[in-house]
Amino acid sequence: MKASLLLARLFWFTSPIFGYRLTMIENSDSILNPTVYIGALEVREPVTAVTDFMIAITCGIAFWLLTKSKRERSQSFHYYRGFFLMYAIGMTSAAWLGHGLQAYFGLEWKMLGWFCSMTGQALLAIGSLKEIESAIKPIYAKTIIAALIVQYIVFGAFILYPETRGFQVPQTASVLVLTGFVIPMQLFNYLQNKNIGSMLMTTAIIYGIVPGYVYSNQISINKWFNYHDISHVLVVVYMIIMIFAVRKLAFKSRLAADGITK
Repeated sequence: MKASLLLARLFWFTSPIFGYRLTMIENSDSILNPTVYIGALEVREPVTAVTDFMIAITCGIAFWLLTKSKRERSQSFHYYRGFFLMYAIGMTSAAWLGHGLQAYFGLEWKMLGWFCSMTGQALLAIGSLKEIESAIKPIYAKTIIAALIVQYIVFGAFILYPETRGFQVPQTASVLVLTGFVIPMQLFNYLQNKNIGSMLMTTAIIYGIVPGYVYSNQISINKWFNYHDISHVLVVVYMIIMIFAVRKLAFKSRLAADGITK
């Protein structure tokens, strides 16, 4: 918290140089995008909806790039492609059902995006497992799958139960899967096979701390570019790094395809 206050003060004193002041706030509602009307259509948080949709578009492009590629696919291909597909659907839902068109949909519609996010993370973890499955004992692979299933059921139940429902649930589930499953398996794969894709994915996940920090500390410039919007733009960068990582992992290398040991 002290670090957050120091950062806020730093921007407060230096921001006149750049023509704006950064705002750190207690009440997030006071910094939401104003509602706009297009004729009779009510659009809430328009910039937040658009930046959320930017993530969906990025993931949709990733899904399309993977699908159209003619390269020989690895065992992990379908799981990584599923990760991008789930995020494309989930972020589209979050953009319009959770923000832009929220006036026409109940808050329970947010659950669609949350479940898509959790499903995408689970697929990413299984794809990571496929990278190392041949190098570990079958019992370890089965244990990892069982742990992922239990984790998904527990956090899914938290989302469905009204008393525990909230964005913090899929957010916590994401942190658990990425740090507890994906990073260890990708680092193991890098140490075993020196696949640069695994290092890129690990780097992307570590970089993901940045948008998480922005969101959690509600770092905003103004109502039209608040902590939601800033974190969404940073997540687009995260997804772009993930695209480069997955393109190194989802396809068999030419050397491996020719039966040559790297």
